[in-house]
Amino acid sequence: MERETEPKRRGARRAAPRRGPVGMVVGFFGELLMTAGVVVLLFVVYVLWGTGLQTAAAQNDLRGELSFDVDSSETDGEALAPDDIDIGEAYGVIRIPRFGEDWEWVMVQGVEDEDLKNGPGHYPNSANPGELGNFAVAAHRSGHGEPFAKFPELHVGDIIEVVMADGTYVYEIDDAPNGDPDGNKIEIQDTWVVDPVPGEPRSTEPTERRITLTTCWPRFGSSHRMFATGVLISEEAR
Repeated sequence: MERETEPKRRGARRAAPRRGPVGMVVGFFGELLMTAGVVVLLFVVYVLWGTGLQTAAAQNDLRGELSFDVDSSETDGEALAPDDIDIGEAYGVIRIPRFGEDWEWVMVQGVEDEDLKNGPGHYPNSANPGELGNFAVAAHRSGHGEPFAKFPELHVGDIIEVVMADGTYVYEIDDAPNGDPDGNKIEIQDTWVVDPVPGEPRSTEPTERRITLTTCWPRFGSSHRMFATGVLISEEAR
């Protein structure tokens, strides 16, 4: 008499079914997408955190390079004139209360990538603070400390304070995004916003002391630009 077959043990492992060609392709692309996701995540972390550390260190260095004491109303007579400041060097300090009570950045001379990775930059061919014409400043919205992250929140009537070796200049914004994330959006080639008299030929003689701020649009991209403008309302010499 034949012995009855021993019943299978509970919990015994079953052989994993073989994946067909379609399953293999799906699995491959799934792993590829997971890898790509990790790479993107690491890149985002680097942009928002890694570059911020670099910029923070650069800001400390720039503050030490300033030829004047930001918190003092006095000068020792040895401060550099704005026109004598070389590209990449500390230029002055900018404060925008709309972005926070402690929002304060040392500006550099220049607006190339190498300059803006260290902080807001002064357009070298634009006016200096307090001069007739258009004092223009650019800064990043994402990465490198994202100084202009809240740019769309600027409103008409907001104040911009610029501290230089010879004094403090206060501007009042008269054209801004006013909370619109797409407000004052322009094409990259619309460099007229930083002309001496925006919207007029560069040969036009300025009659106002103005300021223009520019940044990238969208926040995590650079297909366009955004801008805000203002006019000088007061100045206090050292």
